[in-house]
Amino acid sequence: MNILIIVNLIISAFMLGLIITTQVVSYPMFHFVNKNNFSTYHNNYVNYVSTVVIPTMVLELGFSILLFLIYKSISFFIPLFINIMILITTYFIQVPIHNILGQKFNKQAIDRLIKTNWLRTLLWTVKVFLLVLIILKENIV
Repeated sequence: MNILIIVNLIISAFMLGLIITTQVVSYPMFHFVNKNNFSTYHNNYVNYVSTVVIPTMVLELGFSILLFLIYKSISFFIPLFINIMILITTYFIQVPIHNILGQKFNKQAIDRLIKTNWLRTLLWTVKVFLLVLIILKENIV
């Protein structure tokens, strides 16, 4: 079962790296895209990044559920809860903003996307930190 914890950490660490890159590189770069081509650029960005993000987030959620069902402890409920919060914020905050940006350049929407994405960045950071603590506490590696 320890391998499941390590795999969950690897997946979550990958997503943390991706969300940090998105937060400090990809989203701020939206301000510099030609306004005439913005919706095409944005929609291509969303389509390409979704091919990586969606399956990885589903896999991460699956491992979090599995670990909670196996161990039935608060130690694994918290990472699962964080995963659920990430999905909720993605669907109810980030996706609607992306839908606005898919239509046309909107500086306020880009700023809101950057500002609200800090929550997901924080959530993934906390999840990775908690998984590392669990691994260290249980002497898994």
